[in-house]
Amino acid sequence: MMNLTTEFSKAEIKSAFDWQLMQEINVKNDDGQVIAKAEIDIITLNKHRGADESYELLAQEGETDWEVPLNVYFKKQNIAADLVEKLQVKTDAKAKNHILIEAISVLPEFRKQGVAKFLLNEIAQHYTKAQSISVLSMSMHLFVDADDCETQENKAYYQALNLAETDNNQEALSNFFTQSGFINIAIDDSALEEPLPFKVFVTSPATINND
Repeated sequence: MMNLTTEFSKAEIKSAFDWQLMQEINVKNDDGQVIAKAEIDIITLNKHRGADESYELLAQEGETDWEVPLNVYFKKQNIAADLVEKLQVKTDAKAKNHILIEAISVLPEFRKQGVAKFLLNEIAQHYTKAQSISVLSMSMHLFVDADDCETQENKAYYQALNLAETDNNQEALSNFFTQSGFINIAIDDSALEEPLPFKVFVTSPATINND
């Protein structure tokens, strides 16, 4: 495998709350080219402001990608009991950090070389104390528009992805996350107005590192 380096940007407050941070992670090759990228959300839950209370606050600010995770498989500041043993995590009364991978991608010419798995491992090793890592798996062209990027570097990167042409299909994405140690969370669509456009996966740093 090629020599890769990982750069974590400074985590910044994403919303009106100092307990929600966002961060960008870039993977570079020997030439200094960004060949893979992840954008993550980090929230801190505690016994006074658990999943339900945190979701209500986030929802007041508008739509949030945390809606399904916080409402489906969290209990107070921890993930649900049935996931605790599967993901090799401990529950207690302490505050817990949880990560949501909002986007993860690899340039087309560098795919199927272990780069995406390398990036997941780097996130897990950087955030060993996080209790969970979630991802909403869906084709990136459905939620990323290169023209909306704030920096020229990011715009050029996402343009190089050729999102509409090279996007992985849902089955390939599901297989990748499952093989990387994630658990698919079954969602009952019957109570929803329409089926969710994504699948939900969750894991822990320990599970990724041991995979």
